[in-house]
Amino acid sequence: MLCALLAVLCVLLATESAHCAISKCTASACFSLHTEKVEFQKAVANCYDNGGYLITVRDNNDLEVLKSLLALAGKRSAREKVWIGLKLSKGSCVLSDEVLHGFRWISGAPDSSYSNWKKEPMSTCTEERCVSLSTSTKDLKWSDGSCKAHGHYMCVYYFRGMCKPLLFAGPGEVNYTLPFLNVPIKQDGDLDMLPHATYAEIACAYDSDMKTSSVCEEKGAQFVWEKPGPFCASDLRDCKNRNGGCDQLCFEDKTGVRCECKKDYYLGDDKVTCFLKDPCRNSPCKHKCTPNPTGFVCTCLDGFDLSEDNVSCGDVDECTQDICNGHICHNKQGGYECECKKGFKEVNGMCQDIDECAESVCAHRAKCLNSEGSFSCYCSPGFRKNEDQCVDVDECLSRPCEGICSNTDGSYTCSCSPGFRLAKNGISCVPDQTRARHSEILLTTRFDQLGITTVTPRLNTDTTAESHKSVRKDGSIVGSWILVYALSSIIPLVLLITLTVVIVIHRWNRSRKDAKKKSATADSYCWVSSGYTNHLETQRNRIY
Repeated sequence: MLCALLAVLCVLLATESAHCAISKCTASACFSLHTEKVEFQKAVANCYDNGGYLITVRDNNDLEVLKSLLALAGKRSAREKVWIGLKLSKGSCVLSDEVLHGFRWISGAPDSSYSNWKKEPMSTCTEERCVSLSTSTKDLKWSDGSCKAHGHYMCVYYFRGMCKPLLFAGPGEVNYTLPFLNVPIKQDGDLDMLPHATYAEIACAYDSDMKTSSVCEEKGAQFVWEKPGPFCASDLRDCKNRNGGCDQLCFEDKTGVRCECKKDYYLGDDKVTCFLKDPCRNSPCKHKCTPNPTGFVCTCLDGFDLSEDNVSCGDVDECTQDICNGHICHNKQGGYECECKKGFKEVNGMCQDIDECAESVCAHRAKCLNSEGSFSCYCSPGFRKNEDQCVDVDECLSRPCEGICSNTDGSYTCSCSPGFRLAKNGISCVPDQTRARHSEILLTTRFDQLGITTVTPRLNTDTTAESHKSVRKDGSIVGSWILVYALSSIIPLVLLITLTVVIVIHRWNRSRKDAKKKSATADSYCWVSSGYTNHLETQRNRIY
C-alpha cells in the first residue's frame, strides 16, 4: 500500500553543482532516485553509505514506486539508464531456464517469480553483468550491460516505522534531515510520513532566537517524536490558527485548546496526535493484518507472498532456490519438502551420507571405500577382481625371486637353495658363509677321525694388500673353505659313481652265469642222428 508522496528532495546548492535526489516512502520503506551518473559499484557504495541498498524490483508495487519517482524527476531522468540491484557475478553463468537468468539481488533478497526483461541477457560465464532499467520504456524494462557503464541509480531504505509530521500551534517552520540524506528539507503539504530516526529542527516566528529539535523514535508499539509538540504555541492559541496544533479535532473551552480524535482513533500521550484503535478490525487481509501509524498493512504467512492486490497471498515456490542443498525438492502450499537422493538418509531434517561400508556390502576379501552418496569395492594388493570376487594373484608366475618362489594368500615369499641365504632385499640369494664354515668344520673333524691330515696353506709375508684382506689372524686363508666345500661335494659324487660301477659289474657277472647255465642245459639233450631216423622208418614199414 503506497503512502502519499513524501517530498521532492532535490536541493540545489548556490553553486548548482549538487545532483538531485528524489525520494518517496511507503509504510515500511523509503526510496530515492539519484540523478548523478556513476558506475554500478559506485552506486552500490553510495546507497550503502547512507544505510540502504540498490533497489530491488520484486513485484508491481515496487514498479509503481519507481514510476512515481521518475515522474517527479521529469525531464532529468528521461531516456536515462537507471541501475537496480541485480547482478551476475564473475564466474557465474547466465541460465536461460531461470526467471532471473542466474542474476542475483545484491541486497540478499530472495528471488521471486517477477521479472521484467526487455530481452534475454547476453550469454556468459566469465564477465560481470549488471542490470538497469530504461526510462524510455513505459514498463521500465530491464537490460543487462557492462558494470563499468554510467547511469542514474535508485536506493531503498528499510525502517522499523514512520512518524507523522510535527504539529504546530502557531507560526513557525521545521527542517527535516532524513537518515539517508544529509541535506535538510523543509516541511510542505506533501510530507505525510517521515522514517524512524529522522531529525527535525524547529524555529518559531514570534521567537526567532528560540530553536528546538526532535527525533522520530520508537515507544512501545508506536513511533512518535521525542518532543511531540505542538510547537510555537502562544497565549493566543486557538483552533482557528493551524487547528490549534491538533492532529484531528480541536475544541476550545475555559482552560484553552483541547484536542480530540475521530471515531476509531484514540489520542496519544502527546495529547495532540491521533492513532487508530484497531485498524485491522474490518481489514480485507486474507492472512494477517499488521497495524501501523497510518492504518494497516496486509502480510502473509511463511511460504506465501503478497499478491498484486495487496490483500491476498500466493504460494512461494521454494524449489526455485537450492533450498534442499542439492537434493530433491517438492513444492507444497505454503512450504516444501526435501527428499534425500540415493545414498543419503534424513537425520534431524538434514540429508546425511549413508556409510554403506558399515553394512559389509562388498564381497569376501574385497575392501570397501565409502564416498558422498555412494561407495566402491576394490581388491587389496595381491588380489585381483574376478567377476564379483577378489582372487589371489600368483606372483610367482612373473618370477620375482632369484631363487625359489612360494606363493601365499595375497603375497609370496622367496627362499634359496642349500648353501645360499636370502639377501636383505628379500629377493636375491647370496652364499651362506656361516653354513660353509660349519661344513668345513664337520669335514675337518671327519678327516681327523679317519687319520687324514689337512694342510692349511699359509700366505707369504709379501702378499699384496688385497690378499691381506682374506687372511685370518692365524695366517690361514679364509678362502680355503671353498676347497673344502668342493671336496665335500666331489666325495658323494665319487661314491655314487663307485656304487653305480659295482651295480653294473654285479649285473654283468649275473648275466654271464645265466648264459653258462643255459649252455649246459642244451648239452644234456640227445639229438637223434639221421641214421636212427631211417631205422624207425624201416620198423614202421614192417608193421604195415
